[in-house]
Amino acid sequence: MKKAFLLFLMLIIACFTIIGCKDSSNNTNNSSNANVGVLRDLSVNLEKNYSVPDSDCNVIELASTPDELYQNDLKKLISISDDVIRVTVQNVAYTSYEGVAWTKLDVLITDTLKGNLKVGDVISVFNLGGYIPLSEHIEGHNDAFRFKNLSAEEIKTTFLKETIDGEKTVQKSDDLILCLVQTPKNSPLPNGAYERVSYTGQLYADGDNKFVQMITDSSETTEKTYSYDDIKKMTE
Repeated sequence: MKKAFLLFLMLIIACFTIIGCKDSSNNTNNSSNANVGVLRDLSVNLEKNYSVPDSDCNVIELASTPDELYQNDLKKLISISDDVIRVTVQNVAYTSYEGVAWTKLDVLITDTLKGNLKVGDVISVFNLGGYIPLSEHIEGHNDAFRFKNLSAEEIKTTFLKETIDGEKTVQKSDDLILCLVQTPKNSPLPNGAYERVSYTGQLYADGDNKFVQMITDSSETTEKTYSYDDIKKMTE
């Protein structure tokens, strides 16, 4: 009888230990939910997807200086945006439409400051510029005469790198604030895509919950720094 009681007691302790482990595991999972998970994948697919050229390719860099209304006024940019969101970049891809280079950012929304998008949504944001095979550019613009110094073989292995003068290159895992509009239906970009209202409507995290807006004026690039709370107030 005594042995049976001890065996029963050991079973109770074992059950308690197993249940306790399960509770502990659940608590761990709950705490990890502080990291934003994917709620809805609203990203779009690409028909063309270019890799960063390797060392065997020639790269011609083209930098353009933008001339955009409201480019220095963040509050104005926010007011004309459909959505203002904080995101983490999940993927960077390069493509082209009608001979124009575009960069596609697939981003996970970590906070919404304006608009109908939700925390946990993944969307695709298209920025002008990026890598495009020179042959694709020529096909879209019919300007082979501009590259008459290159042989047909050299054209096949040459890429254009198109950038906005002074703009910082976006990388995977970057923490950004984006002022966006949904791409209009008459755009060559895919349905469901988003675009920045201006290149200055893309702010970069700079530690201590601060974000930097980069502005190119003629040949100079200046930076404006905002606290996250100040940006939130502009959306109210």
